[in-house]
Amino acid sequence: MMRTPLLVSFAAFALLEVPITSVAQGPCNKQLVVSQVNLPTTTHLSSGDQGALRSRLIGACLDDRQFAQIDDQIRTVLRDLGYLGATVSESSMSITDASRQPQAASLNVHFEEGARYRVDEIEISGNRALEADQIRGVSPIQLGEFFDTKKIVATLDAAKRLYEANGHPGVSLHYQIVMKQGHGVCVRFTVMESAQSD
Repeated sequence: MMRTPLLVSFAAFALLEVPITSVAQGPCNKQLVVSQVNLPTTTHLSSGDQGALRSRLIGACLDDRQFAQIDDQIRTVLRDLGYLGATVSESSMSITDASRQPQAASLNVHFEEGARYRVDEIEISGNRALEADQIRGVSPIQLGEFFDTKKIVATLDAAKRLYEANGHPGVSLHYQIVMKQGHGVCVRFTVMESAQSD
């Protein structure tokens, strides 16, 4: 039986990003502030990945509406780290200090991260003014490494600046992720070039 690759677009990831107000950005005027994050005891995340997840959640100021969206935020962080098939079930909160305003809370996170995907192919299309190797030359993505959304965003930014430096200020770039068998992904960058500036 032939399997169709699954396409995941950049827009799909962006829709999962849920803004959370952090204490470090100013006073918290919400009901709760996350002071502790408890991860599942069954997780296989490395200590670095656990720290990355906790760092995105600690200090978050939440009201009821934002807490209702916290699982989407957790799923986004896991996908950013390369766990593209991660599933997140209902998280819960418990108040650890009700005498404070906002009240300090412990966030109990429930997820199964699944397999971590690696980049095994990078495709570039739509480029006419610049060679694909020039675009690859400004990308921090390396074949064989774990998928990392930050490196995708860095590549889009660097490629845009490369185009601007070569007289194409109106270029736009997009990407798609094609999940493959064996926990690999192909990152497809599409360039939409503008006319060269005088």
